[in-house]
Amino acid sequence: MASMKRADPTPSSHPEVAFVLELGRALQTFGVSAATLETALGRVADHLGLEGALYATPTGFLASLRKEGHHSKTYLQRIEAGESNLEKLAEAEGLVDLVLQGEVDVAGARARLAALKARPNRYGATRVIGAFGLSGLGVARCFEGGWREMLLGALLGLLVGLAVTSLQRRHNLNRLAPLLGGLVSAAGAALLAGLLSPASQAILILCGIIVLVPGLGLLVSMQELGTGNLVSGTARLAGTGLVFVLLAFGVGLGQRMVGTLQPPPMDPVPLPAWTLVPALALTALSFLVVFQGRMEDYGWTLAATVLGWGAARIGTQMLGPEAGAGLAALVLGSACNLWARRTRRPGATLLLPSLMLILPGSLGFRSLTLMLHQQPLEGLQAGFQAMVVTIALMLGLLLANATVSRRSF
Repeated sequence: MASMKRADPTPSSHPEVAFVLELGRALQTFGVSAATLETALGRVADHLGLEGALYATPTGFLASLRKEGHHSKTYLQRIEAGESNLEKLAEAEGLVDLVLQGEVDVAGARARLAALKARPNRYGATRVIGAFGLSGLGVARCFEGGWREMLLGALLGLLVGLAVTSLQRRHNLNRLAPLLGGLVSAAGAALLAGLLSPASQAILILCGIIVLVPGLGLLVSMQELGTGNLVSGTARLAGTGLVFVLLAFGVGLGQRMVGTLQPPPMDPVPLPAWTLVPALALTALSFLVVFQGRMEDYGWTLAATVLGWGAARIGTQMLGPEAGAGLAALVLGSACNLWARRTRRPGATLLLPSLMLILPGSLGFRSLTLMLHQQPLEGLQAGFQAMVVTIALMLGLLLANATVSRRSF
């Protein structure tokens, strides 16, 4: 079969139309939701004197645009889903504000957008791999691990980070990163715990895959379904489910590979309460680097992480895990919305890193691993609990948006 020639993504002689299409591709690549994309492009198109309609999905958007005195044209933009980049997302949304305020013209905006897309990420592969190690160190303590789990979790995080970043450089293999991450986590956890020091394998595996668990994708898909974006929510939910399956299959394959080398399960040795503070600090820093955030925002990110973690702990003790997750989402979402309105920056800058510790991704992953180990009843129970906690988080964020309205363009 003959290959199809790739069309020009912005086939328009009108610079205003071309800018709207370029902006949409950039925003979607940097990680905005479908609703946010439609709102931003709609406001920009209206400001530039364009009439039309917009429809977005997680992997592309349709734009029917018409300049006064010309016929309407419909453009289909197919987007390769990119990794979250908080710094570029903030700058792209800042550019939208500048255009709407009339501080930059279309030509200048297109030049800035092109420079933004061409600029390399703030943190290269070496720093991202180091962030994987830091996340393993901090997450081990946050999930009640001891010194052994913290040290081995950091080492395992480095191994997973090295494997995943190496695979992501190959465009045709990067979708297998969750599979490889799960395999390295499970096999590495068994080998490290068996050869170096006895430790809890469950905590070690979570340390290795925490950055790869698509908890946020699960949450965003539930939000989109809850707000009526059915196509986007369903598509995102299907993609999230595939990542869960790849992770669980990788873990099962890794455990089968080590076979009899797996040490017997053991409970971690508890650590003093004060160790939680530096663990949260390291975890917030690691997620900030992985999601390509600005180091200038680290103080705010740490504050949001501590706020969300504390609200989840207090809510769980008082109301149970489901209501506790909803309370944490309500408190954290309200705080991030307030910060976004005052600073005119995206709330995801703080919300994305700080939500990782309270998202139920680990529960959804656990349900699939139980299924693979022929424990269907326990797997269904864990999966149902993950879904209930996800719904509680969704409701908490919806209430937060109703209490403190999100930043709007």
